[in-house]
Amino acid sequence: MHLQKMSRAALERAASQQEEAMNRLRRAIGLIGVALPPLLLGAVLGIGVPMQNSISEFYFTAMRDVFVLTLTGIGVVLITYYGYDRRPGEILSDWGVSTTAGAGALAVALVPTLCDSAAAQAAPSPSLFDRLIASDSLQNTLHFGAAGVFLTALAIMCLRLFPKSDSPAPGRHKTRRNRLYRACGWVILAMVAALLTVKLILGDPFGWDPAWHFTFWVETVAVWAFGLAWLVKGAALSRQLTFLHGPDAPEPGPNSGK
Repeated sequence: MHLQKMSRAALERAASQQEEAMNRLRRAIGLIGVALPPLLLGAVLGIGVPMQNSISEFYFTAMRDVFVLTLTGIGVVLITYYGYDRRPGEILSDWGVSTTAGAGALAVALVPTLCDSAAAQAAPSPSLFDRLIASDSLQNTLHFGAAGVFLTALAIMCLRLFPKSDSPAPGRHKTRRNRLYRACGWVILAMVAALLTVKLILGDPFGWDPAWHFTFWVETVAVWAFGLAWLVKGAALSRQLTFLHGPDAPEPGPNSGK
């Protein structure tokens, strides 16, 4: 049917259906992200899987399938996610940034990190990329580089893309959501900076990984931050979180008398 021949009601219904489809993808990304750390910790507490120093090192345990499927799911959904069209003059687009993040997630899932723990030595047969990548240093660089790209792209979405609005004066609910998106973005970047500083620059001189599983908890905070942002963007629990969702009246101005 040509757009010219569609009624206003049909156009509004099509727009609503498209928005709901995007919200479902957003909620899927958020739910998968938020669920990953509890799934891994549940295996540690429930079925005796050894606690690992990072989320990636669970690849070398009985939770390999969960780790790979979860990251692959996030990657595929991110690549599928289109979002909104890029406006004239804009460099970043929803699709470009989410596709970059999705490619990073797939690389994290498929190119395992190096691990010299007993879990790695007792791991199942090597993966395809274990066999294809002969250099350990190259494999390590690819894995951590992909993780950095994945998290940084998600932070950019929270900081620059999620807060965008068609309205020149966003209402109070949108303003509150924007503050949450930006807070999540800065949390993700702070966790990336912490990992870079402690792991790559200092080389974990305090022994935080073996003592406290520092990397795992930092990664968990980053994953939960991006998961929360995507759940809110997808209007999850919109009826319960009424302070974030609702009719958007403009914020009261200084001369409004309110």
